Amino acid sequence: MRGIARIRYSRSNGPDMAKPVRAAARKIPKQQRSVAMVEALLEAAARVFVKEGYAKATTNRIAAAAGVSVGSLYQYFPGKDAIAVELLRRYRDGLVALVAKRLEGATGETFPAIVRDLLRDLLRAEGINPALHRVLIEQVLRTSARKEMLGFEERLEAIIVRALEASDAGGGLDHELAAFILVRVVLAVVQSVVVDRPKLNTPELVDELTRMVVGYVGLGFERRK
Repeated sequence: MRGIARIRYSRSNGPDMAKPVRAAARKIPKQQRSVAMVEALLEAAARVFVKEGYAKATTNRIAAAAGVSVGSLYQYFPGKDAIAVELLRRYRDGLVALVAKRLEGATGETFPAIVRDLLRDLLRAEGINPALHRVLIEQVLRTSARKEMLGFEERLEAIIVRALEASDAGGGLDHELAAFILVRVVLAVVQSVVVDRPKLNTPELVDELTRMVVGYVGLGFERRK
């Protein structure tokens, strides 16, 4: 989704936690042509969500931006909520892979620097347009569509547990409980700063979160130079 990273963001209406959403995709594309069409729809939806705002992003506009008929869109997605869920799912799948790769082989000595880099990338919304990230938090994670994203936190927790067990970090801690706390606290802060307090999304925030994480697992912390 990097190709859409510089599109101007137009604020959408605030999410309604009670609104019913049709967030599950209808079917998975299998043929090359249908896979390409779904990719075009996702790219187009990302552009429309950011440029026009979620409220104005109708399925007709998304289909037109993708150069396909709205009927073709409905073969795979019941509505724009399901498209938003798929966009967020793909970003989160990439995030899980990134965390696993960075923490592989981590030691007590390298753990703080790895944590800082991961937190920095997370707050920068590395791999996704930051404005799109905000839309997806508002329209998926803060609505009933969130149920379609179940399992993400647990996947991250499993990675953290393995990293703590393989390194000398987290000595004396219940690793499963520690991973649960770290993942839930960090994600809550990131989502809040992205949507509610973007002015706090600074290098200082990365420092403070790093200090919190590495201090909790019993390692030293050195500020950025």
